[in-house]
Amino acid sequence: MEPPQHVSQATSPATQSPAIMSAPRPHPQAILDLVAYNRADFELPVVSVHRSQHDAVRSSLFRPLGQAADFDLGTLSRLPFEILSLISLELDAASALRFSHVNRSAREVLAAVREFRELRDHALEAFCVLLRTGLGQHVTALDLHKALTTERCELCGVFGGFVFLPTAARVCMTCVASAPETRVTHLSRVADGAGVPSNELVRGGNLPVLHTLPDSRKRIVAVRPHALNALQARGMSEEETEAVVDRWSDSLTLRFQAATALPFLDRYGRQAQPGMSCKGCQIAFEKSFSDDHLEMRDRFYSKQEFLQHVEECEPAQKLLAAAQDGSGIVEEPRFGTCVTVTSPAGTDSPSADPTAQGRTLIGCFTELLSASRRLRTPMGALNRHPRS
Repeated sequence: MEPPQHVSQATSPATQSPAIMSAPRPHPQAILDLVAYNRADFELPVVSVHRSQHDAVRSSLFRPLGQAADFDLGTLSRLPFEILSLISLELDAASALRFSHVNRSAREVLAAVREFRELRDHALEAFCVLLRTGLGQHVTALDLHKALTTERCELCGVFGGFVFLPTAARVCMTCVASAPETRVTHLSRVADGAGVPSNELVRGGNLPVLHTLPDSRKRIVAVRPHALNALQARGMSEEETEAVVDRWSDSLTLRFQAATALPFLDRYGRQAQPGMSCKGCQIAFEKSFSDDHLEMRDRFYSKQEFLQHVEECEPAQKLLAAAQDGSGIVEEPRFGTCVTVTSPAGTDSPSADPTAQGRTLIGCFTELLSASRRLRTPMGALNRHPRS
């Protein structure tokens, strides 16, 4: 399947030189230790919950409690465990948590299901974010586990280090910032488009509404498919709903509020990979602030993909060569340096390539966030979007 048009296919900013190619290859783990790093700044804009806020449940969630169960599950006890485990995976996140609180037998059932154990060990932060944003009743445990064990972005095919909360889709940062499928809007705008009050629109609990963190003051909805479905359920045609949606402004801040970091769980190596970036590409970007270097700098890789990338990245090869022959110290690049990014030709109009705009906006937003934290200024003061 070809990737969507909003994703450009960039190549490595440089090719290998013969001298570098002839150097003996170090151990794969040594390569990762020397030239790979985690882009922690990419997790700053998206919604998150500090680990300390759920450390108390980390040791007990979806784990058996004490001795053998004192109570059974009534009629459910007649079902084979295989059937019971399949049913439990269809529970939404909030219902699964409540079921685990019924009694020890219920807790033991969930603790015996591999998918729940993997969610507990590798996706607890995302699970907690789903519950606190109010989307826990709309995303099943199976949906979240599918995202956890999916390596690539569902929209463009590159490594994805995030999950789009309203649909539990594995996505990359570029798609979070620019893809039509990850666009969100205020609930009030959807209600205005439908001609009904917001409370009536959400009555029945069928519309997935995300309450932004940390204060839950804003209620936002994914434009596709949830807002469109809500408008069409009110009798509007497809053309009318598209016309209404086109009038809504797009907000990068709201997009980030609807995503959170999620590592990729390698089912074969049994390792959780948050994604890694290349120090060589970062150094190349610092030397030449071009859009090609920016795209390569902002790309995430799995371990296997990164080892393949290093074979084609000359700056990374030079770092390895310097470390091998002792001719130089592998210095950490200046991550987070404030830079001015030039726009590619033809990107000045509103119809410009959204991928390039998304990459530039990510850089601008992360720099604003860093500046905000240094100045202790709320991000809302730097980027406000009025509610309709």
